[in-house]
Amino acid sequence: MTKSYAIALAFGFVAAFLMGANSVMVRYLTTDLHGLQIAVFRLWIACSVIFLMLTVSGRRPNLFQLDRFNLLASAGFTLNYITFHVGLEHTSATNAMVLENTAPFFVLLFLVVAGVEKIRWYDVLATGIALLGVYFTVRHDFDAGASGNWVGDFWELGAGFSWAIFIVGSARSVKNTKTTMDRMEVLLKILLPSALVLTPSLLLYPLEATVPDMMLLVLLGVLSTAVGYYLWYEAMATVSTVTAALLAVLSVVFTFVIAYVALGEEMTSDILIGGALIVAGVILPGLLSARPKSSAGSGKLSGGDDS
Repeated sequence: MTKSYAIALAFGFVAAFLMGANSVMVRYLTTDLHGLQIAVFRLWIACSVIFLMLTVSGRRPNLFQLDRFNLLASAGFTLNYITFHVGLEHTSATNAMVLENTAPFFVLLFLVVAGVEKIRWYDVLATGIALLGVYFTVRHDFDAGASGNWVGDFWELGAGFSWAIFIVGSARSVKNTKTTMDRMEVLLKILLPSALVLTPSLLLYPLEATVPDMMLLVLLGVLSTAVGYYLWYEAMATVSTVTAALLAVLSVVFTFVIAYVALGEEMTSDILIGGALIVAGVILPGLLSARPKSSAGSGKLSGGDDS
């Protein structure tokens, strides 16, 4: 594993931690706010922060110059928020978490079909290990089609599918950048259209936010969204699209860790085993890709860029 790859993974781990913290904070906020309301507020806060940072740096982003990958990522991001929250009304939070995190499988499928990036045998292995880890963390509570109602679970599979679209679109957008500010501008171009599309959903539910709620929303927008996604994009510029998808899955581990430390929730052996599998899946491609080309060069499933 090269130094630059290790640094990228470090960025990804911090991003996953912030995304995990996001899950814990959202759990608290949903007592007063609907999930879509939380999404809209955090997106607008994040977009404002990113725009301010770009402006301070002297950059004037052209928000109307969007390429097909920007549009693909923004569409996937928006659809993910809609499908996830609609599905959550018909299934359990555990089912939602497991099914949304099928995204790496769909990422593999998209890349193989499109042929835009090499898929190595260890990418497939790492994905399988990480998804097994997700299942292990909640296997005692996971019940697909509970009570014969599959509607919510299908919506959550749609959330995994659309999240994969967002990841693939983001990765292709990031691969076309050269600097940190380039990637920050890409992030703004992806999040802003989603914020605009989702804003009308504020009219669907009464707004009952308290002062503590607003403070948490600011933290969500600044840390978990603006900083978290920025660090994830920095990692994405170096690692493969599959590894970028697995870094997002890593947030599951930090969700349980933060809930254990901050809320005193139980840390079971299944969670520990599942967490170890997820971490192994994340770092495995970096370890195996460091082998000599002669031994690691075979086993490619598709052609394209080597990230």
